[in-house]
Amino acid sequence: MQENFERELFDLIESVSLAERASAGAFLPHLARALHSQFAGSLGLVGAAELRDLGEGYVPVFSTGAGWDLLSEASHRGWRRRRLPGLRWWVQHGLCQAPNGARLDLRLFPLNHGREHALGFLTRSPAAPARELQFQVLGQLIRLFVERHHHRARLDHILALAREQQLSLLPPLLPALPGHTVAALAIPSEEVGGDYHQLLPLAPTSTGVVVADAKGKGFEAAVLITALHTALRLVQQLSLPPGHRVAMLNRALAEQGELRNLVSLFYGELDAEGRLLYVNASHPPGLVVRAAPAPTETLSEGGLFLGLDPGTGYHAGACHLHPGDLLVLYTDGWIELFNPDNEEFGATRLRELLRDTHGMAPAAVIQRITEACDAFRREADFHDDRTLVVIRKD
Repeated sequence: MQENFERELFDLIESVSLAERASAGAFLPHLARALHSQFAGSLGLVGAAELRDLGEGYVPVFSTGAGWDLLSEASHRGWRRRRLPGLRWWVQHGLCQAPNGARLDLRLFPLNHGREHALGFLTRSPAAPARELQFQVLGQLIRLFVERHHHRARLDHILALAREQQLSLLPPLLPALPGHTVAALAIPSEEVGGDYHQLLPLAPTSTGVVVADAKGKGFEAAVLITALHTALRLVQQLSLPPGHRVAMLNRALAEQGELRNLVSLFYGELDAEGRLLYVNASHPPGLVVRAAPAPTETLSEGGLFLGLDPGTGYHAGACHLHPGDLLVLYTDGWIELFNPDNEEFGATRLRELLRDTHGMAPAAVIQRITEACDAFRREADFHDDRTLVVIRKD
C-alpha cells in the first residue's frame, strides 16, 4: 500500500510539473490544487494553500478547499508566528474546529531553507500512524520537486540569455549581395542551436557566405558557434585566399582544449559577377541549380571538419553562377529528417525537389523546401537544427 501511494504521489507531482512547463503557469497553485483533489480522502485533506511569511507569520497567497477562514479566526493561537523547527515539515494539531465539530491540523512544508515560503494543508485530526508516514513521504517529494522546479527555472533563464546571445550573432536583415538576391531561414530544434549562417563583406565587390553546423545540439553547440563567430570576425579582416581563411578557423577551434569541437562548414566568397570560390569542410555539399537540361551541381571540395586536427589543410573549389542560377546551402537537419515510416528525406530527394526551380525567387525556393519537408514528415518531429540560405544570380 505504501509503495502504491508513493508511486501515485510521484506521478501526480511529475504530471503537474510537466503541465506547468508546457503552459508556463504557476507551479505551486497547480500543485496545491492537484494534491487536494487527488488525496482529499486518503490523506484527509480539507484544504491546501501556498503560504508566505510576509513579516508577521505565514499568510495564504493561494488556497483551495475549505477551512482557511477558520484558520484566520484561530490566529490568536499563534500559528502565524510559529517558526518551522525543521526543514521537512511541521504540524500543529487541533488548531481550529470545523462547523461539524471536527478538529483540524495545520501541516506546513517549507519550500526553501529560509522557511519564508511553504505549502500548507489543513487535515482532519487526529491522523492515523500510517497517514503520518505518508505525510513524511509527501514532504520529501514536495521538497524534491520544488528544488527541481527552481533549478529548471534557473536553467531556462540561462538558456534564454544564451538564445538572445545566439540570435544576436545572426543577421536580423541580410545585407545586400551585389548582383544577387538572397533569402535565409534558421530554425533551432531547442532553445538554442548549433546552426549558423552569415554574409560577410570582404571587398567592394566580394562577399563571404557562411553556413555552419556544430556537432551536437543545445547549449554546448551554441557555445561552439559563438567561438566560430568570433574567429570569423578576426579572419574576415585578413587578406587571405579561402583555403587559408578556413585553415585559420580550424586551428582556432582545434586548439581550444583536449575535447574536439567539431563544426561542419561551407565557406564561399562570391563576387558581383557570380564567381564563387568555396571551401566545404565536411558539410552537406552546396547545390547549384542551373537551367535545364543541366544537372544540379554539387560543391564538395574542401577538407575535414573544423576542430578535428589543427594541422588540416583545405583547398578551394570554384564555380560560376549565371543569371537565374541558384546556390542552395543547407544544414543536415533538412535531409536527415525521418517520417513515421522511418524513411529519410535525403539529399537525393532534395536535389529532385530543386530540379525545376531555376530562376525562382530565393524566398519561394525556401517555401517549397519547407512545405515538402512538412508533407514528408507528417506528424513526426524535427530533431535537429535547420538552416537554409538560397542565393540567385540576377
